[in-house]
Amino acid sequence: MKLESRFWIVEDGEKVFGRGPCILLKTVGRLGSLNKAAGELNMSYSKAWSIINRAEKLLGYSLLQTETGGIDGGGSRLTPKAEGLIRTYEDFSKEAEETVERLYEKFFEDI
Repeated sequence: MKLESRFWIVEDGEKVFGRGPCILLKTVGRLGSLNKAAGELNMSYSKAWSIINRAEKLLGYSLLQTETGGIDGGGSRLTPKAEGLIRTYEDFSKEAEETVERLYEKFFEDI
């Protein structure tokens, strides 16, 4: 047996950032497009945009730099703040999960 844990950043009870938005941003970074990232993650573009838009609003800064149209058809890139947020969230989550695992073993060793 093991304990599952999830971590999200919340503002006034509203989810701002967590595992899902982190995966979405990483996918945008890899593919260079919010639309392509949404497709790969089996979500609608409007849902993906809503997730990013809400996070940007609550965080107070942009996560994506977007280019519309043009010869290459536009696309999206992560802002430096988005890249930092991803790194920080993943580092925090890794360390927190390791700590939670140690606590689980300490308190539930007899189960």
